[in-house]
Amino acid sequence: MDKAELNEKIAEASKTIFSYCMAKTPTREEAEDLSQEILYELIKSAENIRNDNAFYAFMWGVAGNIYKQWYRKKIKNNTCELTEDIASKENFLEDGTNDIYLLRRELTLLSEKYRKATIFYYIDGRSCSEISSALAISESMVKYLLFKSRKILKEGMSMERNLGELSYNPKTLIPMYSGQGPNRFWEFMQSKIKQNIVSACYNDALTVQQISLETGIPLPYLDDEIKALEEKQIIIREGKHYKANVIIITSECADEIERAVSKYHEQIADKMTIFLSDKLSKYKDLNFVGCDFSDNTLRWQLAAILFRMICGLDCHDTIDAPKTGWGESAYLWCTEELNEKHIFSYCGLDDKHGNSLYFFDYWKGGKGKGDHHDFYGNDRYINIFCDLCRGEKTALSEYDLEAIAEMIKKGYVIKENKTYRATVPIYTFDQYKAIVDMAQTFISNELVSIIQELDRSAAKILSAHTPNHLQNQVGSIASMDKFVNAVCIPATILIDRQFLSTSWHPLEMPTTYAVLK
Repeated sequence: MDKAELNEKIAEASKTIFSYCMAKTPTREEAEDLSQEILYELIKSAENIRNDNAFYAFMWGVAGNIYKQWYRKKIKNNTCELTEDIASKENFLEDGTNDIYLLRRELTLLSEKYRKATIFYYIDGRSCSEISSALAISESMVKYLLFKSRKILKEGMSMERNLGELSYNPKTLIPMYSGQGPNRFWEFMQSKIKQNIVSACYNDALTVQQISLETGIPLPYLDDEIKALEEKQIIIREGKHYKANVIIITSECADEIERAVSKYHEQIADKMTIFLSDKLSKYKDLNFVGCDFSDNTLRWQLAAILFRMICGLDCHDTIDAPKTGWGESAYLWCTEELNEKHIFSYCGLDDKHGNSLYFFDYWKGGKGKGDHHDFYGNDRYINIFCDLCRGEKTALSEYDLEAIAEMIKKGYVIKENKTYRATVPIYTFDQYKAIVDMAQTFISNELVSIIQELDRSAAKILSAHTPNHLQNQVGSIASMDKFVNAVCIPATILIDRQFLSTSWHPLEMPTTYAVLK
């Protein structure tokens, strides 16, 4: 790597390094000092870089080593100014140097098997025989655990321990999912403890004790969460250390990507406008159920199919969606916050006959019409609605009529002349294929090259923000995460131009449709 290339890469990485330092230090000034030390060492050691592909691995190695040196120096030189308002002995309560406090602190850091044996023996007053039965281990193993625990506690009480930033400034992560349903990752990751465990071991591999100190959460509250995260492959264990196994797109990374690709937003919106205008008549001529809907509804419907296809477009080097800890094939990642420009969610559901119901929900400002959660996980609702789309005339039970009444209330069904009619476009398989082919031709001819550039820019930035052990996921996650920049922002431009209006027709669903087998 020549000097110019090196300087360019270091300049690109400087923001990432500073973000890393901000997460590791209590003040901006210390973050600036630490980042300067890392950049200096990076420049000084540049001749050790084997090739371009090794740059980021080398960078994170240097950053980790310099941080450890900085931290040891900080602990060694840590001072505290005495003030005149020190409490009197009568009012003095336990502080960090009190032996009882230190013992309790170290107990929270003991791993589960040592902690249980210690509490049973010293606090509950159980005998070694009783502990042996409770833990289903031999008495000699109980004695070993107690001996080892005393040694660990004694050593720990003599050490200075410092809580990490997450103990007072916890992260909030938004779990993202793209792949086969159901999406169980979302519900699984709603725990703040799980989110901060993943955050803690994202840039550094940590032991359970280090995770406890970084998050400020005692080990008894972490044990089960760590086991669950490892079981579902959200974190992975190497020896005694844990590492995050999902990419986290930080706020800084997302902002940097959006700035870098903003030049493509108007281009994509302009091309979408041409496609939706030119193909609307051809789309109507397919004579599907609903082809007589209002032009605004039909523009939205055609746009929803186009948007869905862009979401599935692979323009970068991607790996096949891996098997998740739940058994489905899907990409999993997290973001630090849900981008306010993330205005859609989408979902596909099948009934018992293989007919499909598709949603592309618009939910900016609560102005949307249609929500896949109205049907998601409710097979009975899906089957009833698809039967209505197929024109089934079978007798409806009172239970079915209650479900249909709810669908009428939410706008999916209307009652006409004692019959029920779905308010969505209904396509045959051949009609839907014709629409998909029309959209695919447009995407291939007009959008692929733009989205390829967008993906490359996003992947380059994401790579700089991602630790080395997760680099193999960067291409896939950058491609999956293009949703905001390739769909949501261009769609917002079309809405702002009034080309797509959110003044919905009262008897037509704008972004929900059915495809019959």
